[in-house]
Amino acid sequence: MAYCFFIRARHMCMIMRQNFAKSCEAKLNDQINMELKACHQYLAMAYHFDRADVSSPGIFNFFVKASMEEREHAELIMKYMNKRGGLIRLSSVPEPVPCYKDVLHALKHALQLELEVNQHLLDVHALAGKENDPNLCDFIEANFLQEQVDGQKILADYIRQLERAHIDLGEYLFDKYMGSGMHGASNEKNGH
Repeated sequence: MAYCFFIRARHMCMIMRQNFAKSCEAKLNDQINMELKACHQYLAMAYHFDRADVSSPGIFNFFVKASMEEREHAELIMKYMNKRGGLIRLSSVPEPVPCYKDVLHALKHALQLELEVNQHLLDVHALAGKENDPNLCDFIEANFLQEQVDGQKILADYIRQLERAHIDLGEYLFDKYMGSGMHGASNEKNGH
């Protein structure tokens, strides 16, 4: 009976599906999994900087917020896939890469991750154009592209500021700076 329900439900998705190529569906599934990978990575980074022997609450809050944003991106794409009649295929989330030598290394890793996510979004957009899917092009443009560029700029600014400072003192001051609200960083303590 459950199998029959799945077949009927899938049939309804196929009925409503219009101009949504299987190649775009596959690329969006890859994007969902990439967003979840970034979410997982940022969450691991956040809780590293929350440890008692590290104690960087500003950096913790920054990476918690980044993790939530990546999860929200994945959910937004999943909702879009359902609207278009796509089939969501989640894969395993890889173990986070340990990149926590210091804040500078973590931010450089975050920037590299954001560049990869952005490139994949650009690839999705290009594929949507090739498949003549203006709806998908609009979805990517309206919800992701500018935000990605803005996020990359913020990370690059943070990296440059840390590179200018002596690492130990620089990290302490940078953590204070992060708590002050630069680039929209929240003063919320998230329970800390």
